[in-house]
Formats: sequence, structure tokens, C-alpha cells
Amino acid sequence: MVARRRKNLSPRYLAFRHARTLLRSQGLLAVDDDYLEAGHQRLHSYMTPGLYGGGYTIKTTQEIDGADKKLEGTQPFFVDKFLFKLPEGEVHSVYPPQGHKEWAEALPHIVFNTPSTPWEWAGSNLDQEPDYEAERSRVPWLAVFVFTKDELELSSDDLAESHGIFGRIKGEEDVRQTKGLTVPVRVKDIEKLQKTASPVKPTPTTTEDTTTELIFLRRELFTTLFCEQDHEGNLKKGSGPDVRPYRFLAHRRDINSTGMAVAAKTATEDDQQSYSVILSHRTGPTSATEPTNCIAHLVSIYGVEHMNWADTSEFVAMSSLYSWSYSCYPSTTPNVYNQFVKLGESAQMLHAAVEAKDLPDSDIPPNIKERVLTRLQNGYTMARYRVKTGESTACFTRGAFIPVANIAAEDIWDRLSNSGSDLQVLDKQLGIMDITYSAAWQLGRTMAIADQSFVTSLGQVRKNIYDLGMYYYQLELLSERSREQIIAAVPSLVQSLQSLQHSRQLSVTNSESRSRRWFRPSVKPIDRSYAGRSRINIHGEEEDATEAHFLRAAREISSACDDKNPDNPSKDPYNEFNTPFSADWMTVLKWVLDRLVFSNIPTHYLVTDGGHLPEESVRFFEVDTRWMNAMIDGALSLANYIDQEDDKVRKAIFHAIYLYRTTPISELDGERPPLPIYGCYVRSALITKFPDLKVDIRRGGKLIKQEELILLRHDIVNVDTMFCLFSKRPSANTWDELWFTQPPHQQSFVAGATVDADTIKIPFRRAYTTNLWKEDGDDVNEPMKTYFWNQEEQSDGSGEPGDSNDPEEGPGVIYHWTDPDDPSVEVRRLSMEYYAQLYLETAQSEMDTTRFEDEFATSALMATQMNSFAWRLKIGINGRNSLATQVVRVNPFAEEAESSVPLPLPASPEPLDNRPSFAYKVRSMDNPGNRDIYMTNIPQDLIFHIVMRSGWGSFDTYLEYVRFTLPLKDPNAEGGAALMKSYIGPGAYMLSNIRFNPILSFRKTDEGVNTHLVITLTPRKVATNGRNPGVWVDNCRELSFVLTGVYINRYPTDKRRVSYNGGEGNGKVEVKYNDRTSPEVADIEEETRLRLEKKEAKSMKDTRAAFLESAVLP
Repeated sequence: MVARRRKNLSPRYLAFRHARTLLRSQGLLAVDDDYLEAGHQRLHSYMTPGLYGGGYTIKTTQEIDGADKKLEGTQPFFVDKFLFKLPEGEVHSVYPPQGHKEWAEALPHIVFNTPSTPWEWAGSNLDQEPDYEAERSRVPWLAVFVFTKDELELSSDDLAESHGIFGRIKGEEDVRQTKGLTVPVRVKDIEKLQKTASPVKPTPTTTEDTTTELIFLRRELFTTLFCEQDHEGNLKKGSGPDVRPYRFLAHRRDINSTGMAVAAKTATEDDQQSYSVILSHRTGPTSATEPTNCIAHLVSIYGVEHMNWADTSEFVAMSSLYSWSYSCYPSTTPNVYNQFVKLGESAQMLHAAVEAKDLPDSDIPPNIKERVLTRLQNGYTMARYRVKTGESTACFTRGAFIPVANIAAEDIWDRLSNSGSDLQVLDKQLGIMDITYSAAWQLGRTMAIADQSFVTSLGQVRKNIYDLGMYYYQLELLSERSREQIIAAVPSLVQSLQSLQHSRQLSVTNSESRSRRWFRPSVKPIDRSYAGRSRINIHGEEEDATEAHFLRAAREISSACDDKNPDNPSKDPYNEFNTPFSADWMTVLKWVLDRLVFSNIPTHYLVTDGGHLPEESVRFFEVDTRWMNAMIDGALSLANYIDQEDDKVRKAIFHAIYLYRTTPISELDGERPPLPIYGCYVRSALITKFPDLKVDIRRGGKLIKQEELILLRHDIVNVDTMFCLFSKRPSANTWDELWFTQPPHQQSFVAGATVDADTIKIPFRRAYTTNLWKEDGDDVNEPMKTYFWNQEEQSDGSGEPGDSNDPEEGPGVIYHWTDPDDPSVEVRRLSMEYYAQLYLETAQSEMDTTRFEDEFATSALMATQMNSFAWRLKIGINGRNSLATQVVRVNPFAEEAESSVPLPLPASPEPLDNRPSFAYKVRSMDNPGNRDIYMTNIPQDLIFHIVMRSGWGSFDTYLEYVRFTLPLKDPNAEGGAALMKSYIGPGAYMLSNIRFNPILSFRKTDEGVNTHLVITLTPRKVATNGRNPGVWVDNCRELSFVLTGVYINRYPTDKRRVSYNGGEGNGKVEVKYNDRTSPEVADIEEETRLRLEKKEAKSMKDTRAAFLESAVLP
């Protein structure tokens, strides 16, 4: 092979494979002469190793001139290979899979990762046969057999120590059969078995501890499996053993692994892969009316040819190297075609299958019910959530995969978080918190902490960017010259020193003039530290002078090495196809990119509810780029030791990632680095049966050109679940069809189209040794002939030969139901020698010699005949709102497109509102722990608590003002209660957020009487140069202020309630955002209670403690 095999595979190996494909298409990479294109396979009848296992003798002869005799020498040696146990990882797949169900006509098979495994030992020494001499076939040393429990199970007498099979073998424990009905026995003890013959013999390298798993076949069954056959397929039980028919049951299969999840990971870099396949010629029970458990064994037939056929031992012990079990079902059970149809009918978007009728009938308001349904259809699920204060409540959460259109910007993320809690969003209509992005942030941080190499590299990258950025900042601040500039100025400095003696200032005689020469005015020291980075620009606005320098430093750290001078960074960013300027940045970028294709992310963060992905379903989704960016933000928040308020270095790292994502890569034909934005899950038993289920992406029925990289990830994430990610959304211009096809090396084999207790029907497929079928358009799925055989010969014969689809009675005996001498012994095997010869003769007579010409039947020829029909599921996505599915039979020689009819998909639900939400509370400085305010004769200070509960989703929202309107009413006036009659205090001040000023004003009647106190929190910032006249909501998480000197109204009754809900006579809170034309009225549920009881006077210490406690409310 020219190309190497893949090792240490990256989760983004498809992107690297695409680059290699482009180079190969341009003729820049060499390929093998036998290179297979995508969608093609090649079958070989056998592949022998360099040397078979066994003993050899080397003979050397040397002739010397002048000598009378020859010098000869011999050296025996033994080629030792695995004989009693398969190497670890040798089995690629089996069919049917462990524990699955299959029809009786299915022929189980096993696929090996090594293409020469079936021929490592010589299964037969008959090398004088014509096909052997023509090098058209070899007998394997392994075979697959299917047994039922009663055929292998030993009785208690057979297992007894005294007179049983193992009576002469002394062991510490009782002999028991395993679940596979095998018995582990030391190889050197096999000759001690009683009532048993065995072909298993020790080799010169066999040790005392070498063991093997043995199955015990009764003599009658063994005879029917290995006896010779006559020219019509009848069993000749008196002669044998014969292992030559097993040469038709093993072959090598070469494939192109493009579109396959498992095979592609061990294939060459050119997607070439080779396997070896062994299939059984024995079926499951044909007369079963209910599921029957069957056990398939991979058995060594090495040495069977040399057994004594006249031996009358009751049992024959054979070495089993591998086994698995499955259920043999009657013909009424669903087959692969039915499974594909059911899978296609289930295709929809990834969300809960909930409709309005599924919600409980209760007194829930219709708008609330509709809101909940919208949430569920948007992919959300309910989860348990514990708030910071310890209470448990419910919350909404959603994974990274959403069933609605992703409207977020894909590349921009500048809303950094330090804890993740500010990324929570409150659904104001339901009063339930959405923790989706907060959970993503915490996940990213947790995964980063668990990766020591990433944290180390991230800390180093942060330090490099900070040091280099501060260096550039200080250079600008002091107008200093760099080292290179100083060295370049040395010649002029020397010249200036030489001319110094001619200076006129030195030649004057006035001493006062000479002294002024050294005078320099004092200069205020410049703060060059990070803390002194703020400055005022020409517009009078404060700005951070270091940000631009950090961005410049990040561009250099994240760049590739310069081609001419590797010690300097280039202008191009590092893109994994060039050499990185910083090895630490390479580690950070790889970690980030692996997370962006969701590598090693727990599944419950991606699919938050098992009901979103039921069994036998296909689910499509879009990738929520906000979720991805929040996760990366959490990871990059580590190693921040400089600034906890505004992490400029993290912004610079995000800028470097954005630069990578937007810079074209020449190795990808000038395309930008692809990132996933669409994908699908396939959960089905078909994935277990066919782990390499092939995925093809098509546009208009045609395969996408190799220059386009759409499939970014293709993995088996669970035993029955396949995961795909795509770089483009489906459309008429990108891709509109998705095909799932049975892989060529995992297609099943069958004894015939139908097999039951009385009849077997076998269509003989067309065979080709040339490619003329392409030119003439042959219908390759049309059989040459269709034969049937009955267990009992029919006296009336059969109909005369007619159409090839009409079955006619077949000659000879091609399938044996039972032993002709003992009907109680079920044979259930094909007469492979006769079957192969009959198929060859039929192809020679029915096919034109321009299409088929061969004189030998081979295992490759029989593999194509016994292969079951392969099926393909086509899913057409015609735009965002339509989808179609279709299951078609795969042409074994070519691929073709079929039309499809669109079916409606659920419409995209409307996006949810992510507006900021504040909590409002009014408390007294004397009693900040609850809402009671005592009606006293002395003025009190009132705390107006304003805390943001959510609002992270409002990226571009700015708060322009918050306005409290408090009614001023006499205690004796009618209507609701008010806090005060009038206000004559000194005013209000902010507790912590100094971005706002509390401005007090009054509303008056025409007579000049104050009716309302208006407190407006106004931003200090002035709107200039097109900037928003407000404060970004992320900086408004706490807006609490204190109103001093308030005389509380004194009512005669206790517990008078003061409301702020905006009703008539009540207080009101208005909030104005930049993207709304009018202010919003806040919905405040909490009321203030005015109490009669007067608390005891507090000491100054208690008052100070109460003030400090007021910052945090329960």
C-alpha cells in the first residue's frame, strides 16, 4: 500500500481526509494500481500468507569448483501462528449480531480485520486438484457452523468424572459447559478424552498451559457435515472426511471505506480497506414456529482431513475459536427491508413528540399551555434545578442540538462570563429559568479542568499574549524604540558623538549658558502597568488602551511560522496544515476544535431527554452555535489571574479563533475551515447489524463532488446509534438527499430466497467477468434462472421452463434438511460442491461469453450469488419544511437515483423571548431582612433592591433608564396605602452600580401640589458618535439604591399593604430599553407591609451590621 493506515485518529479525520482527496485529484499524491473508487468493492477467492503455519525444512546446497562432492545442509523450523485462540481485536463484525433475530434462511458469517486469517494454516493438502493447480482456490482452516442447544449440550453422564468424557482428566473443579456450550480443555489433555475423537493436536510450540474451547459433536452430525458428496449432491456417508467444499465459504473483500463509520478508522489514508469473510453453509431450524436460540461457532477444521473416518467414537471434539448466539425466527418476522421502511417513516426533527392533546386537561390557562407546548417543540425538557439559596425547583434545559433554525451568529462571541450564572434566561410567562447556556458554560469549564495538558497550554498562551500585548502597549505609551530600531540607529549615534566636539554650545565661554544646556523640566511618571491602561479618547470617552495590543499579540501567537524565517510569525493563522508558531496554541486550538465537533461530550448534554431519540428513529437537528460558544467560553475562562471584571486576554483568544474560522485554507481548495451546523442521529437495530452502514450525501440524486466537504463527523456513539454532522444545511444548492446503504463487507448471506420445512427456492443471479453490462444497461437484478427443491421428491415434476422469474424444479440435491438414514438428525446444510458447479454451468449456458467466461467456480463467484439483497434508505430533504423517504434495492453493480415524494415536517416554532428580568424589593434600613417597615416618628432610609434575574440572551440590549413612581398620599385619604405623604429628605444614592445616577423629581397638580415622587435611574454615559444612550444590560445586574430621610405614613391599622404593580393609586416601575419605543411596566408581586409595632432602638454596631446585611436578601 502506498498510503499508510490511520493511527491515533482525530475526531475531525474527515476534514484531513478531504484535503488528501483534493491532493490526489490534482495528481500530487500517488495511489495503488488497484485503488478502488468510492462505492466499489473487489472480491478475491483467497489470500495466502507468505508461509502457512506448520513445519518446514530448509535445504541448502553449495557447489565448489575443484571439489568432488557437494556441500549440503538442512535446517528444520516451525512457523507458529494462532491455532487455538484468535488474536485480540481480530474480529471486525459478525452477522447476525449477538442477541439479534434473523430468519432461518440466513447464513451467519464472520468478518476478520486481517485479510489472510482464514488461510493462515492449510485446510487441505490435496494440491493436485485442477482449481488448486490453476491457483483459483484454497481451502481455509476455519469454518462457521450453526447449532441449536440440543445439538451441543452434554448430559450429566457425559460430564461425570468417573465414566464420562473427562474421566481421565483430573481437575480441581467440576467440568461444566459455558454459555456457548463449550468446555475449556488443555490441549495436551485432549488425547485423554474418552468416547471422543478429535482433529485437535498439539504443535511443537504448545505449552502445558495452552487451552482451547471444545465443542462436542455427535458422530452422526459430524459425519453429515464432512462426508463426501456425489455429482448430484447426495451424501456419501461411507466416505470422508472431505473439507474441499469449504473453499467456497471464505473470501477476501476489498472496499473503499468512504461514508463508513468503523471501517474508515482503520483504513489507509486513501480509504482502502481489506477484510476476510467466512460464511456458514448451515442454516437455522427451518421448521421452527417460534423463536429458537441458535449458537454460531467459528471452528477449526485444521486436521479434519487426516482423521480416521472409520473411528466409531461417540463424540468428535472440535476447537471453537469464537462463538455468538442469535434467535432464529419464523418467516413472519420483519426483515431488513421492513426495518429500513420503519426507520424511514420515523424521520423528523429532534424534539419531544408532544402535541396539545397530550397535555393534561386541567384548569391551565390556554396561553400557558401553548407556551409549554412551544418550549417542548423547541427541543426543551424539564429538569430539577437547585438555586443558590438551596431550594429545589424546575427549570428548562436544552442540548446543543435544536429542532428550529439557528439564528445566532456563528463566529462572533463577545459576551464573556466568569461564573455562568449570568447566562441563565428566565421565561417570564412561565416563571421558569432556562439554564441551557449556563450548563454549557459549566460543562466547558469542567471538561477543561479535567484536561491537564490543555490547562497548562492555556495558561502559557494567556501569559504569552499578556506579556506581548503589554510590551506593545508600553512601546506605544513611551514612544520607545524596539531593539532592532536601536541597533539600526547605532551608526548615526556614533557619528553624532564624533561631531560633539564641534558643538557651538561647548565653545561659548559663558558659564550660565553652559549650565542651561543640562536643564530638563520634570515629567510626571507614566503608569505603564495593566491597572493604568484606561485613558480618555478625543471624544472624552474612557477606553482601554491595551485591547488593540492584546489582539495583535493573539494574532502573532496563533499564527504559523514564517516560511523564510521560522523564528518569526507569519501573517497566516495556524490551521493544522502548516507549522505552528506556538506549540501551546496548537494544543489549545486542537482542544477547541475537537469540542466544536462534540468529541468526548457526554450525550445527555446533547440529547437531554431519551424521548427525543426513541428506538428505530432518525432525528435531524441544527447546531446551536450559542451553546457551542458558551461551552468554549467556560473552558477559556480558566487561568485568568489578571482581570476578573473584563478579561481582555480571553477576548483576544476568541479573536484568534475567529481569525482561524474566517481564513481560507489552501489545502482545502481555498475553503474556510468547516464547522458543523447540521446533523442527524440514527438509532436502530440496523446499526448493530451493520456498524459500517454507509452514508452518502447527494444533491439532485447525484453524488457530491469530492471538492465539497459536507460530512464532518460520522461515528457510532452507541451500539445502536449513529451520529453524523454536516458543514452545510440542506438546500437545493448544497445537498438535498441522504442515503443509508448496507455496507458491502457487512451484507448478509442467505441459503435461498425462501427456506422452510419443505422447500427451498434459489434465484441464480447474473454473473459477469466483463464490464459490458455498463455499456448495454443490463438489468443485473434479473436472475438467470430460479430453481426450487422439495424435501420429498414430487411425482408431478414441475412446469416447463418459462420466464426466468418462474421457478422450476432444480436438478440434484442442493439442500439437505435431515440425514437420509436418520431423520432425527437435522443436517440443514447446502451441498456446496454441487451448488457451485450447478451455478457455474448455469452461468456458462445462460450468459453470453462476452459477459461471463470462466471454467472454475470460486468462492468470490459464490459470494456474489449467496449474498442477500442489499437495501438503501433514501431520505430527501426538499427545503426546510419537507422530507421524503424511500427504500430501494441496491444494484450490486451500479448505483442509481430514485424519485421521492415530499412529506410535511413540523414547522419551525417561533423563537422564545430572552428579555432581561429584574427582581424588585423595597426594604427599610432598620429591617432589611423582610418586607415589614415600621411606622415611626423618625425618618428612615429605604433600600430599593433591583437585581437582574436573567437577561443574558439580550446581546444587543441597552438599558436607558429605570423609573420609580411613588404616590404621595395622606394617611387619611381614601384608596390604597402609600409609603409617604411627602418627601423633604436629602435625596438618593446608588449602592454599588455607579454607572447610574438617581434623579428625583415630582409630579404636581395644576395647583402645584405634589402627587407623586419620581425616582429615575439615569446613565452617567452620554450618547455620542452613534453610541447607544444606555448601559449594556450585562452591566446592569445590580441597580439597588437608597432613598434617605423618608417619613413613613402612620396608619391607624396594622399591616397596611403598599403595592407597586402599576394599578390605580399604586406605585409603578418603568424600564426603558434601546430597542423598544416605549418603556415596559415591571410586574412586581411583592408588597410592602406597614407595621404598627416599633422595634427597640438599635445600637450603632447593630445599625452598621444591618446595613452590610442589606446587600444580600433571602
